Amino acid sequence: MHDPEPKIKSTYQDSIWRYFQNRHPDIFKGSAARMNYIIRDISRRKAALVPRVLNIGAGNGYLELSGKKLGWEITSLDPDDGTVEWLREKGIQAQQGRIEDMPFTNEGFDFVIASEVLEHLDDEQLQTGLQEIARVMRKDAWFIGTVPYCEDLASNEVICPRCQEVFHRWGHQRAFDLQSIENLLRCLFTPVVIRRRAFVSFRRKRFVGKLKSIIRLILAQYGLSIAVPSIYFVAKK
Repeated sequence: MHDPEPKIKSTYQDSIWRYFQNRHPDIFKGSAARMNYIIRDISRRKAALVPRVLNIGAGNGYLELSGKKLGWEITSLDPDDGTVEWLREKGIQAQQGRIEDMPFTNEGFDFVIASEVLEHLDDEQLQTGLQEIARVMRKDAWFIGTVPYCEDLASNEVICPRCQEVFHRWGHQRAFDLQSIENLLRCLFTPVVIRRRAFVSFRRKRFVGKLKSIIRLILAQYGLSIAVPSIYFVAKK
C-alpha cells in the first residue's frame, strides 16, 4: 500500500524545478507545442471515451488543464507541494510525490506521460521509476514521453560562486540517443515509436515564421543540434 501523501526528501533538482515553477512559470510556455503534440497523440490512441491519464512533472499545468477541458480523467504527480496545491484549486487531481515511489494503485492508468523527465534521474531513480510506471499502467496502456536528443551535458554546466558545486542548470543527469532509449524501454515495455523530432507551432505565424518551423522540423529529423531535437517515444505495456 502506498502512502497517499508521501514525505518528499528534497534534492538540488527539486530546488531548480521549484524555483522555475513558482518564480518563473512563463519559462514553460515554450513547451506548449510539445504538450499539444502529446495531447493529439493520446486522442488518436485512446480506446476509452474518458481515458485515465497520469502526467509526471506538472510544469505550468498546461497538459493537465488541456486534458481536463477534453473531459479526460487526468492526474498530476509533482514533487512540489505548491504546484500540487495550485492544480487542486483548478480542479485537477494532483499528488505530491516522485516517479520512483508513486502514490497510486496498480494498473490504474491508460496513459502515463513523462515529458522531459527521465533525463533528471540518476541510475537508481530511472530503473525504479520505470518499474513504477509499468506498475500503475493497465494492460495495453501507453507510456509516452520525450527527452533531449544527444544533449551535451557539459555545455549546460554552471558553478555555484558560493559553494563551488558544479551542476547542470536544469538538473539533467544523463543524455540519451535513439538506441539507449530503445534499450531502456524494452526492459519493461514494447516500443512502438522512437524518433527524433522538434515541436513547433504554426499558429499565428507569418510565412517566414512557418518556413523556419518547417526547416527546424526537417533538421530535427536528422538530429542536428541547431534544431534542438528531442526524442519522442511511445511504448506499450
